[in-house]
Amino acid sequence: MEKKPYFFDPSVFSYNYLFLFTKTPSYRIPSYNPLSIQTLNDEAVRAETIIFMSAALEGVAAFISPFINNTIQHPSVYAKLCAEITHAENSGALSSPVATYDETCRLPYFMACVYETLRHDAPAQTILPRYVSEPGIEAHGFCIPAATEMAASPYIIHRDQDIFGEDADEFKPERWMGDQERRERMEKYRMWFGYGDRECPGKTFAHLEFQKLLVEIFRRFDIESAVIPGKGLRHERWAVAMFWNHWVQFRERL
Repeated sequence: MEKKPYFFDPSVFSYNYLFLFTKTPSYRIPSYNPLSIQTLNDEAVRAETIIFMSAALEGVAAFISPFINNTIQHPSVYAKLCAEITHAENSGALSSPVATYDETCRLPYFMACVYETLRHDAPAQTILPRYVSEPGIEAHGFCIPAATEMAASPYIIHRDQDIFGEDADEFKPERWMGDQERRERMEKYRMWFGYGDRECPGKTFAHLEFQKLLVEIFRRFDIESAVIPGKGLRHERWAVAMFWNHWVQFRERL
């Protein structure tokens, strides 16, 4: 007997959080030096809380939506992905009832889809500024003095055709397969979790969350777009990518 489909909007994993703050005039937290104390006012606490919530919850949700959308909008990608996960299931390469993080990392096409989604639709779209350190730098014939604020756009960097190929605007997981030298060069310019010393400290936990979740979704369900009148997908590239009306249909595999 055919299973009834589930209709679901992946973008509702987060959004619409209510932040409540006390009247306390300041909050004291340890700085990097345990012998000193750093004081934060209400405004700073609000900023830190919003950043924490956005990174921990909005960021993962902002990855799940485009991953599902990109794969189901490209039938050949969806077929290859499902075939790989099904083969891993049938060969005993996935634990039951839930695959481990290490097992998801050993699915090459799945991981190619992960990297391509991070490149094509990075969860964090914001430009993260950095200050030039002493004594300054020289780049492409320009002298940039210390304390200059500089930044780069992840969206622009991830679509650089000299790095990612002439088809950089396309969603193509195969670009991460095969040529190890090319892959290493592309990874050098990845900015989906920031870059350098200030790269997101939670990136490994984020990978653990969405890799385990997505493998289980594609392991257990057949997925297709759900056509709902007046409910078209809306995607905004804000500080964190935001999605609305991403309706998809899940059918439990028999």
